[in-house]
Amino acid sequence: MSNNKIKICVKGSRKTGQIFFRETKYLATISDCIEIDFNYPHDSHFEKEIKYLKKLRNENKINFTVHAQYLSGSLNDFNEKIRQETVRQVLKSIDQAAAIGVKIITLHPALEPYGLKTEKRKELELISYQEIARYAAKKKIKVGLENEAQTCFWFPDRACLINQLIETIKKVNRKNFGLTLDIGHANVTGEDYLAAIKRHSDIIFHIHAHDNIGAAEKNIAKFKRPDPHLSPGKGDIDWKMVIATLHKSCFKGYFELECEIKDLEEAIKYIRSFN
Repeated sequence: MSNNKIKICVKGSRKTGQIFFRETKYLATISDCIEIDFNYPHDSHFEKEIKYLKKLRNENKINFTVHAQYLSGSLNDFNEKIRQETVRQVLKSIDQAAAIGVKIITLHPALEPYGLKTEKRKELELISYQEIARYAAKKKIKVGLENEAQTCFWFPDRACLINQLIETIKKVNRKNFGLTLDIGHANVTGEDYLAAIKRHSDIIFHIHAHDNIGAAEKNIAKFKRPDPHLSPGKGDIDWKMVIATLHKSCFKGYFELECEIKDLEEAIKYIRSFN
């Protein structure tokens, strides 16, 4: 792939054991980059899979990105033991990422359980982000804070609205702590993702790409899911304009396709038609 092309990455297998090996081997034939998700069931007893990924990287020159653990605990929990354990699980993800040569991990922002708007949570999550960023810097890894899709009251504005995520990133104030811009999530939330690319290209480390038809209610009515993660081209996002804007902004990170494995070859072909 020439230097002026967008670098495509694909979402990795969510399975373990032989299914993980089989699916990962297939993904390595269609892309030279795979994102590994360290959420359940990859958050424990994953040593054989890590060994396989190391071998695949060495033999096939495959690159990896990582999605840090987010399904357990809370980065802004009032219970300090729970918050610290949640941070520890993210740091474990960073260690695993370093073991397979990863340079960028994606981190979900902290949420607001039950929609309670409690200022103390903002302070706690900043403490967590700063600790995570410091630790990742020691491993020479960048952290991209991902914008959520605003699908329910648990997802506060600061987790979904890009300008508010940018404010959080500024407060953390570390060169290795930036943004993973999720185009699909932005479309659900009604955010201007093209403007975000133009304005914040210097701190966009990574792109997540999947499609939908806009607001959560519309997706639920048609797909029974608020955030359906469709293959690009199956919703209403203007991917031709997205790719053109990324080119103009000189984006150098990975453009990761976050759709079902069965749809990835078609998705790669579709995106490359604009590349």
